[in-house]
Amino acid sequence: MSNTQRNRARETDPAVIQEIIDYSLAIDEEKQMRNIERMHGIVKLFANPTVVGSENIPEGPVLYIGNHSTMAMDVIVAIPALQRASGRFVRGMSDEIMYRYAGLREWVVSMGAVMGHAEIGDALFEAGKDILLFPGGAYEANKDLRERYTLKWKKRTGFVRMAARHGVPIVPVGIVGPDEWFGRYMDREEVAQSWLGGALKLFGASEEYLASDQVPPIPRGLFGTLMPRPQRAYVSIGEPIETRQYKNKTLSQKLQNDIRDLTRERLENCIADMLLLQAQDRDDVSVLRRFLSFY
Repeated sequence: MSNTQRNRARETDPAVIQEIIDYSLAIDEEKQMRNIERMHGIVKLFANPTVVGSENIPEGPVLYIGNHSTMAMDVIVAIPALQRASGRFVRGMSDEIMYRYAGLREWVVSMGAVMGHAEIGDALFEAGKDILLFPGGAYEANKDLRERYTLKWKKRTGFVRMAARHGVPIVPVGIVGPDEWFGRYMDREEVAQSWLGGALKLFGASEEYLASDQVPPIPRGLFGTLMPRPQRAYVSIGEPIETRQYKNKTLSQKLQNDIRDLTRERLENCIADMLLLQAQDRDDVSVLRRFLSFY
């Protein structure tokens, strides 16, 4: 999150935070897991995910830390993969902007997502729930094409503090494939100065917004549409980082940075392993998948 986003999250009405917690804890997890399993069936048609490292998942609760891809499409691969590997329902943390309106908020939470807020994380961990979080947030999801598979975390350590407060293990989850589902018509940096940026200004978009993390690139998918190209997906679940020794303790900034950097290193190793596996699988890609991924 940017400083502006963090401030906005801190200023969120406490009643809204409690509403999200209540909605989330009231979810029929078995029903939602069946829905996610059906979603996996669809994803399998075009992504055929390969998952390694399931044995690294400890007993819950767990804080999974992943890398974001274009349009955050990694979520539709990661959530089913983690659910299948752990046998548990996993809640994904997402940006505050999705929770500003009551109707949308209720629908998003019913699907298993929660707002990225410390109090919400605390409540879920206290209830023994698993969380998937992407420290790069919108900034990472909206990165330029040349930055595929790079982590854009800035100096964020909030996830470290949240895990440590509860002694919850941090598990890196490297996701490869969704970053290649889309090319670009425009990178994020080009939008503000383009005809599209001009049109957005006419409809009230501010200069601040057009320069913010929230502005996405303009993606180009299958045959130039917004449909993802059928590139295979790969998920690596890395070795957990224990935080139980820090439970209920105040962490120095140096220790927070050290844990964040260790998480980053392990996540980058997971990504590198999956990129290698992807390269090794190139010769086994079907002619149809190659054709549909060409444009």
